[in-house]
Amino acid sequence: MSNPRRFAFLAVLTLSALSAQTNTTPERGGNRATENPPAAGFSVDNMDPHANPCVDFYQYACGMWMANNPIPGDQSRWDRFDELAERNRAILRDILEKSSADDPKRDGDTQKIGDFYFSCMNEPDINRRGIEPISRELSEIAGIKSREALVAELPKLHRKGVNIFFNFDSGPDAKNSMLNIGQADQGGLGLPEREYYFKTDAKSVELRNKYVAHVAKMFTLSGQAPAAAAAGAQAVLKVETALAQGSLDVVSRRDPAKTYHKMAVRDLAALSPSIDWGKYFEAVGAPQMETLNVVAPEFFKGMEFALGHFRLEELKIYMRWHLLHSAAPLLAARFEDENFNFYEKIMTGVTEQRPRWKRCVEYVDSDLGFALGRKYVEETFGAAGKQRTLEMVQQIERALGEDIRTLDWMTPETKKQAYVKLEAVTNKIGYPDKWRDYSSVKIERGDAVGNDFRATEFEVDRRLKKVGQPVDRSEWLMTPPTVNAYYNPTENNINFPAGILQPPFYDNKMDAAVNFGAGGSVIGHELTHGFDDQGRQYDAQGNVQNWWTPEDAKEFEKRAQCFIDEYSAFEPVDGVHLNGKLTLGENTADNGGVRLAFMALMESLQGKPQPKIDGFTPEQRFFLGWGQIWCQNTRPELSRLLAQTDPHSPGRNRVNGVFSNMPEFQQAFSCKAGQPMVRKPACRVW
Repeated sequence: MSNPRRFAFLAVLTLSALSAQTNTTPERGGNRATENPPAAGFSVDNMDPHANPCVDFYQYACGMWMANNPIPGDQSRWDRFDELAERNRAILRDILEKSSADDPKRDGDTQKIGDFYFSCMNEPDINRRGIEPISRELSEIAGIKSREALVAELPKLHRKGVNIFFNFDSGPDAKNSMLNIGQADQGGLGLPEREYYFKTDAKSVELRNKYVAHVAKMFTLSGQAPAAAAAGAQAVLKVETALAQGSLDVVSRRDPAKTYHKMAVRDLAALSPSIDWGKYFEAVGAPQMETLNVVAPEFFKGMEFALGHFRLEELKIYMRWHLLHSAAPLLAARFEDENFNFYEKIMTGVTEQRPRWKRCVEYVDSDLGFALGRKYVEETFGAAGKQRTLEMVQQIERALGEDIRTLDWMTPETKKQAYVKLEAVTNKIGYPDKWRDYSSVKIERGDAVGNDFRATEFEVDRRLKKVGQPVDRSEWLMTPPTVNAYYNPTENNINFPAGILQPPFYDNKMDAAVNFGAGGSVIGHELTHGFDDQGRQYDAQGNVQNWWTPEDAKEFEKRAQCFIDEYSAFEPVDGVHLNGKLTLGENTADNGGVRLAFMALMESLQGKPQPKIDGFTPEQRFFLGWGQIWCQNTRPELSRLLAQTDPHSPGRNRVNGVFSNMPEFQQAFSCKAGQPMVRKPACRVW
């Protein structure tokens, strides 16, 4: 519940890593949408005039912004995304506070989002109820007498969003992308990813020990004696370590070839016979199926070992823990505070809990996001914004077509297929054409946990009903207020929610150079994802299919290795380097996207002399536009976490890493060979 629902098979490639830090700024009196200042855009006041742009352009573009924007106590990172998200959040708060008035004349969506928010904000009632909202589920786990009964409990908890043992969802068939199939995947871990269970350096060992202490504390808060709680926490670690053993690592999960194993249900049953899969699918709400994709077959072998190896009581303790963990953010303060202590304070360095209203806004956006998003769009986003964005998208697409035409390393045969894919890209801007229908979701005023469970069950049902059905390519995977964007490789489309189509990413009061540098590069970034190391493995229809000649594939890999080497050398926090293979797709998209946007800007200017603005040429303002959307301050704890788990590079590396590869940048700022912003050899794919 503490984070937006994540479904394992949405293979979206995003611009930013907002899911890694959902904290916001401290509460201030009178903070309402109508009192909020306009979104902060590009400004020369953000720059450090004493920095040398050819030595550290990021410091040059963002130095004063970083100095004037320290990280708030309830934030693990503060950046330009957060500035805009904070403004959007205040607008959503205003909508929800008006909607939460108990008015019988409210329409259905207003009642649901309003009563959900009211229930979440009712701290006295939540604290009074303690652990009671999940007492029935806890009793059912306690009453399990056999492994068969334990397995029968899995679909009940999965329907409530509890992350135990494995994940089951629907998603496009990677080799028949017009059809949804069932998808069985690894899951059931309480730490961010598998390597956290096996690293032996002092920091990793310390973190595992703190995780065990956190689990024990949660058990104690739920009523267990300290000795039993400590023993239970050790059991949780043992079970999760066994599950982690067979899990794919974060780099492997980026490779479509390693995550596609279509097989008959009977073959899945052979991997894990302890589960009656037919009964599981029926109980979780999935239609009958003969085949499905098993994302990580080795995981299910490991899960079978865990189900047979550990004592029944240990497995029940593991299930109890994940139920507690899932419900903690909407339980009494003692549970919520302990959840915050580990997952935010220890893991990301945050020192203060966010104000209640900000958390509750995010819970509504997570569970009923398109009902809330529809009202957000009505207040903030019009047809004009949609049209402006579409025009820029078309300009960037033309630039990519020209880029493909002039590549000297790609053969005509592969270029032909690249054009086919580019022509097939579809664009989704602002908000969906068809809004999600939440009429069947029961939201009760005063039942915070129950509301979340029922909203999650609605979403599980909605998604599982897709199995065996055609893919709806009009569906959105991000809610309209989201400050982000994404490319979906299985649908070959780029998506820009209304939440990001504002300053500093796009400002209709700003000159074209800044808008192309910021918003245009974002568009180029998402478009390039269709041709990065992961996206290039999908064809124009979104199927995993090789459309490259062997020689072109080798040329691509050679150029990609340059990025791997470049970004692996970056050290965002002492002793921790970026994983160049994990970040390859995003780095490729950054480098390609900025280049495409620059080409589009130059085409729009048509070679005509342009006046300087604030003393800068259009070319210089373009590069400053990209630089300033990545201004950020980050706590070292979060930097360490992201370096191990996030496919995105930090802001400084996203800026300097790209520009050091671009002769156009070096010419714009008269940089000389041998200076840090002139990389040799320069890396380039697109």
